[in-house]
Amino acid sequence: MRIKLSRLLTPFVAIAFAITASVSPTIISAATAPAKAAAKEEKKPIHILFTNVNIFDGFNPKLQTGMSVLVENNYIKEVGKNIKKPVGAYVVDGKGRTMTPGFIDMHQHVMLNPPEGTASYQTRWDDAAGGAFAMHHLNHNMLMKGITTVRDIAGDPLDVAKAIDMGHLPGPRIYSSGGAISQTGGHGDFAARNIPPEDLANHHDMSQSTQNTWVVDGPDEVTKAVRLNLRRGAAFIKVMGGGGVASEFDPLEILGLAEDEVKRAVEIAKDNGTYVAVHAYHDDSYNRHLDLGTRSFEHGFLISEPTVKRMVKRYKKSKDIVWSFQCYMSINSFGSYESMPTFFTHEQKVKGVKVGKGARNAAKMMNKHGMFIVGGSDMFSPGLVERIKEDITCNVKAGFTPAQALKHWTGNAGIVLKWSGPKDPYPTYKLGTIAKGAYADILLWDGDPTKNIDLILDESKLNFIMKDGLVYKNTVVGADSPVYRPAKPPLTRGSYPL
Repeated sequence: MRIKLSRLLTPFVAIAFAITASVSPTIISAATAPAKAAAKEEKKPIHILFTNVNIFDGFNPKLQTGMSVLVENNYIKEVGKNIKKPVGAYVVDGKGRTMTPGFIDMHQHVMLNPPEGTASYQTRWDDAAGGAFAMHHLNHNMLMKGITTVRDIAGDPLDVAKAIDMGHLPGPRIYSSGGAISQTGGHGDFAARNIPPEDLANHHDMSQSTQNTWVVDGPDEVTKAVRLNLRRGAAFIKVMGGGGVASEFDPLEILGLAEDEVKRAVEIAKDNGTYVAVHAYHDDSYNRHLDLGTRSFEHGFLISEPTVKRMVKRYKKSKDIVWSFQCYMSINSFGSYESMPTFFTHEQKVKGVKVGKGARNAAKMMNKHGMFIVGGSDMFSPGLVERIKEDITCNVKAGFTPAQALKHWTGNAGIVLKWSGPKDPYPTYKLGTIAKGAYADILLWDGDPTKNIDLILDESKLNFIMKDGLVYKNTVVGADSPVYRPAKPPLTRGSYPL
């Protein structure tokens, strides 16, 4: 049992388990006969049985009370009232705590976390520094705060994701679009204003050379960029359908990619069994993308009610589109000129204030008409990324119930992630739900966040974090227990095969 317990608690291995936990399968297989027997024993399924928990399953606003959940290796095998304990299983007594799925941030920019955000790659930081900033935040400010999956929606963390999946680095699982597809002068064009055209053509701008963004013009260039993203492992495609706040050349009112460019991106994504997400703010852009087959609609804080009604009608008929709400950045950060990020220019701040004024109205209309919604922080760079979970609580301030806010960040998000089809990097189990056949991404809370959403901001109330069947935080037991685990970053994600 000590070997199994130490395996469960990795990567937080206490001194009491140091000897058994430090023996790798490779060393065991090369040792004596008893050690070989131990290795054979270790290959048996690892079971963790949670008892006496009240479950928010990612969808139903009413908690399932007095439940048990059985985890086998990295997935949920059974959910029920009276689950028989498997031989050798480790039992976690929830003592009435609330169990929720791990949170899913559906609008993150993993590689844009240097201090100056999008402008960082122009003058200050290279791709190595970008990766270092990314890993710091993925671990400390996402995984260790209960965000077990992110949808990276513009940037190139694909090798970072691979390192996490292989167990070399800690962090949430990542669904990435690869570099965003932008036109010259669009929301993904981060090059300095006076960079020579030949340098742009040769991708001498750091953002383009690192493939955090693609600046392309015409259907043929779009085709190449989309296919390169998919070749490298992108799960979906992000296009720039209009102007943006965090970029220099593009007023909010522009349309971004032309119709034939959007059509090509959608066609190639569909050919690969996946979908396109669009950055845009206003009616003309949203309606263009509705016409052309785009499925994930980001932002949209300047759209009108007729466009909202059209989106809802489309969703109710086909269940194939979603509105992605970035609450905190639009309502709080863009709430006033003074609250805008300090690294923004005057022009960017003016654009942000305009967006902020429309955000509450857009959320109100979407909620009123019953649109299918996911939540994503769009919070990147120090000072913001540390506060990602405030995007969830912001949903309640914008008029949603706590259960709706949690659903945006769990169950609904898990549905959309599966739209990646054959490009899904994590296809085996469901995400965003506490249910049979879901990945074992599990949080335990001292309290009920469906009643008090602000509870999720108190890290002392988050008693247990499991991602993919591995424990990263466990303060369910007292500090005097030999299996007490404080909240501290792990060394690795774990070692068993996906």
